Amino acid sequence: MTGENEQGRGREATTAVILDAAEALFSARGFTDVTVRAIARRAGVSHALVHRYLGSKAEIFRAILSRNQGVMLAAAPDNPDLLETTSLIMREGLTSHRRYVRLLADSALHGLPYEQTTGRFAGVDRLVELAEQAVASTPSGERTDEDLDPRFVIACVTALFLGWGAAESWVLPAAGIHDMDEAEAIDGLERVMLGILKRNLPGLERSDPASG
Repeated sequence: MTGENEQGRGREATTAVILDAAEALFSARGFTDVTVRAIARRAGVSHALVHRYLGSKAEIFRAILSRNQGVMLAAAPDNPDLLETTSLIMREGLTSHRRYVRLLADSALHGLPYEQTTGRFAGVDRLVELAEQAVASTPSGERTDEDLDPRFVIACVTALFLGWGAAESWVLPAAGIHDMDEAEAIDGLERVMLGILKRNLPGLERSDPASG
């Protein structure tokens, strides 16, 4: 059966099937608990073929990250407003790419060093860029020595976003919230994330898109 599957698809199509299988496994189990053999079994191909097409487990993971690079940023590719861009990326990730969000969160928690990733993430890069621009454009009189580094603020927002993607089904019941639907939860998460940005980056209150 495996041989028939390998012969019936071209290399590009087979690689896509392998990456789909690997993404599903990594998002469910994290990086450490997935083997190349398990990926091969799920994809219906041989262990040797996976190695020949994609290499090691770490290389497979990087290929998954590469093909997902930019999928959330595509929701707001040229938006100059940090708050709107944050909202659009968050909603795109949790409504259309939740498996990818869970993949990143679970793999970080299960022992994948950052150095083994692609080394950059387009959505985070864009938020850092916009946050630094917002701070740089704020009059010096509105800034203090106690202001946080905008990169750190984005790191905190990113951690909340990834953590929510991985643990929502656990944290809501843990907080005694058993009946909140997904849309309501996403709306609430958006308010919290934007609140973090507005409280910790000077000048953002003036540009809040929801304030009007």
